[in-house]
Amino acid sequence: MLPLIIGLVLVIAFALHKALFTPLPSPKAPAPTEKGEEKARPFGVWDAVKFAYPRVSAWVGFNIEGTKPIPFRPFRWGPSYPINMGIRPMGWENWIELDSDYRKTHAIRLERTTTRGELASRTLPGYRAQALECLLEICSYLSFRHPDLFVVTRATYDAAKPETHGDSLVGEKGGAVTSIHNKITDELWDFVEIEKRKGADWNPMYYAGLLGQDDLAVMVEGTDGQYFFQAGSICTAGFWRLQDKIGLSLEDIHSRGVVPGWKDKLKFSMERFFQKLKVDKPVQRNNYFFQIDDQLAWSSNTNGPEEIFHQGEKGPVAELLKASEDPTWKAPAPTNNFEDIWFRTERQTLRRMPKTGCILFTIRTYFHKVADIANEKGVPGRMASAIRSWPDDVSLYKGGPLYAGVMLPKLDALHAEQLASGVVELDDEGAVVGEPKYPFVSSDLA
Repeated sequence: MLPLIIGLVLVIAFALHKALFTPLPSPKAPAPTEKGEEKARPFGVWDAVKFAYPRVSAWVGFNIEGTKPIPFRPFRWGPSYPINMGIRPMGWENWIELDSDYRKTHAIRLERTTTRGELASRTLPGYRAQALECLLEICSYLSFRHPDLFVVTRATYDAAKPETHGDSLVGEKGGAVTSIHNKITDELWDFVEIEKRKGADWNPMYYAGLLGQDDLAVMVEGTDGQYFFQAGSICTAGFWRLQDKIGLSLEDIHSRGVVPGWKDKLKFSMERFFQKLKVDKPVQRNNYFFQIDDQLAWSSNTNGPEEIFHQGEKGPVAELLKASEDPTWKAPAPTNNFEDIWFRTERQTLRRMPKTGCILFTIRTYFHKVADIANEKGVPGRMASAIRSWPDDVSLYKGGPLYAGVMLPKLDALHAEQLASGVVELDDEGAVVGEPKYPFVSSDLA
């Protein structure tokens, strides 16, 4: 009997030793392959995927000055307010949108990029490969989609030199983009010469941020499965700064920004989405805010001087304000003027890059006076209903107390006028009959 007991003790001891001291396997994440199936891979590790971007049709004769901004009106009827990612598939031909606001937006982006340096555009050490891939993909896309406006040159393919390998639109043997000529602004950038002049660590996001009208954020997976903001060009965010978020994880970006519903409703689904996003499944989403000034790049009336803004306080650092260029700044009071309220909505896209596996997050901001869009068919009623559906934390996050008091009565009056004149008709649930589906592109302007 004693030998049997000793044997059992030895077996149990060996099992415990193995459980305690055998290294745990590396965490795994799905990795898309060229056939679309998934295989396990360690977090933070990416093997290049052979991916052929679907050929986009060339928009020959595209009239940028005559192309109005897409009139997104992505506010929903109440009474409930959905807190979710709100993503939907993105058509390959709709990745980078250009319109008649290009020159105005480019002027803002150029001024901020050139004067603010790394406060507007930055690539953190170790992430240049991801930023460069994003830059070259944008260049290639624009040259295919708008050949009248953007012209690129390419390197001669050399199998032994990865830096000569092409992007997802032309394939590996098509050759890497080496320069781009923006005919809208007559800017010509030779990336080979730029690297010779600035060295191997030149910042690709400086140039990527000046090609389109979007803010850009390059998200890279860490070894813990978290995604981190490692490179970007942020020039028209209005209420947040690149320096407050660069290098942070999705968790820190949203928790420090006090995003409503982050922990309970968004965190799990968003982190899982980033881990599983496939190269061939780009997505887009919309959101919206209101503000009480017409400042697209930085709402100083709301936030105070940009240089001394404190993210946690949603305003300037008090002791620095006294010595600032605007020591008289005071926290904004609710407006009494409907004409002072501006509507800003973002069209955001997310796309995984095939070579490095990073995710490029693009953010295009559309900016209009509420007084202008409130006259569109069906808009005032739906806008008022949406605002009333906000939970208290959402209302505070969107700055509701600054404008709702004057905005809601005016919207109600405009909605009543549309009903009385027969411009709109409501169904049994109180929604406008014949209204387009979310994200509600205005029928007056589409």
